[in-house]
Amino acid sequence: MKKPRPASTAPKKPAPRSAKPAASDPPSARRPVPCTSCGLCCTYVAIEVDSPNTLKRATQLLWYLYHERISLYQCDDEWMVQFESRCRHLQDDNRCGVYETRPHICREFSEKDCEVNTDDSGQTFYTSEQFLAHMKQKRPRIYAQLQQGFMPPPDKNAPPDRNAARRLPLFEQRLRDIRALGEV
Repeated sequence: MKKPRPASTAPKKPAPRSAKPAASDPPSARRPVPCTSCGLCCTYVAIEVDSPNTLKRATQLLWYLYHERISLYQCDDEWMVQFESRCRHLQDDNRCGVYETRPHICREFSEKDCEVNTDDSGQTFYTSEQFLAHMKQKRPRIYAQLQQGFMPPPDKNAPPDRNAARRLPLFEQRLRDIRALGEV
């Protein structure tokens, strides 16, 4: 199984330790954030799913987004469903409580290839509205089929979420906070 966030295939050049990277520098040019100060990969599970290139697949991905703390990640033609869930063995100091007996997927992971220390060229969808806007633009034929009976009507009784525009999703906020560690 591939790791949740595809890493760039371009060779990485470490940033000089003495130079402070600019805020606009991509994460790969910044000082790597070590795993022991991060633990981001231990706060979610991501599983590869089929691209929404048919009506059935599009409705399956839409269904995921109807659930809380679940998002979709898309990079090129690779799609993943991401479940926000902290590993029960991640300790408060971001160290693994079962390090000696950790699963293979954890053993194969490298801080050099993680989403914190590499450029992220993908897109994350946290709501059905975001996904549907993407489908309308990128796959208009399937979007038209979705409109014919697979999109719920807007909930007119739901109170307005006044903080929605300012709030960052949990994963995105953690990723930004951790990447900021590499700017020190």
